[in-house]
Amino acid sequence: MPPPVADDDHKRRARRRLIGAVALTIVAVIILPLVLEDKPPPAGPLQVHMPASDQVALNPPQNAVEYAPPPANTVVDAPEPEKSVPPVSEERQQPTVKPVKTEKPAEQPAKSVDSAQKVVVYTVQVGVFADKVNVQKLQKQISALGLKTYTDGLDGSTRVRVGSFKDRAEADAMLAKITAAGIKGQVVEK
Repeated sequence: MPPPVADDDHKRRARRRLIGAVALTIVAVIILPLVLEDKPPPAGPLQVHMPASDQVALNPPQNAVEYAPPPANTVVDAPEPEKSVPPVSEERQQPTVKPVKTEKPAEQPAKSVDSAQKVVVYTVQVGVFADKVNVQKLQKQISALGLKTYTDGLDGSTRVRVGSFKDRAEADAMLAKITAAGIKGQVVEK
């Protein structure tokens, strides 16, 4: 049977093991990746190349997801009833051309899939929650500021958003107002 070991010996062994564990961790975290790296790190400053915002808007990535804007307060006109046209004799039959209405609608849709130019709409997202209670708490905080919120469902979660803005400056101003109230958020494209 081995002789009993004093407490000092236990402490000394524990320190040695701790120092050894720290040394192995440093080797694994710092030195090992440097040894196994294929390319050397860049010598100069890191350069980031981003496409112009016009190119991104016209050519969205393949995995991009487009979300529909919240419903706007629009009035839908009833279709006009068809008018009966008297028969025309065969010798004078010519194609009839109906006049085209040139009125612009009161509100253009925010996004159009067929249009060549994409309209970007911004909103302020203040949270994504799985629990409906947290959604309601955040909506109460924001309504206390005099702002209206809306929610979107996303994979079992609920996103809480504020506003719909046509330019980034308006969205940033709203984000500043919300941040001043102690609520974190971010400006996102719809």
